[in-house]
Amino acid sequence: MGSIRHEFGLAFKSFSTASTIALSVVFSTFAGVLAGWWLDTRFFEGKTYPWLTILCFGFGLAGGVKNFMILTRRFSKEAEENAGRGESQSTEGPGGGKETGRQAIDAEDGSRGSS
Repeated sequence: MGSIRHEFGLAFKSFSTASTIALSVVFSTFAGVLAGWWLDTRFFEGKTYPWLTILCFGFGLAGGVKNFMILTRRFSKEAEENAGRGESQSTEGPGGGKETGRQAIDAEDGSRGSS
């Protein structure tokens, strides 16, 4: 049984992971459009407008997709490592050592039957 704090922590971690990935895509695309607009209007004085904006939008979008792939791989690798270590549910046993959730349930059932 997970506590409400543990469940809230897992939900918050999932939300923060998803928002990190989404914001990286949005901000890199926005940075590309902003850079293209600046180049068009300020550097080339509007002679190339809107071509550099469109070109830099494409570069920003490509960077966003690359960030999406990198962050997705990184977060899935971290989730697999955490699952491999068994960090999902563990309680402290009677001897002070760590027990898995199933061992704790078996220990509780055994202690109830003896009284």
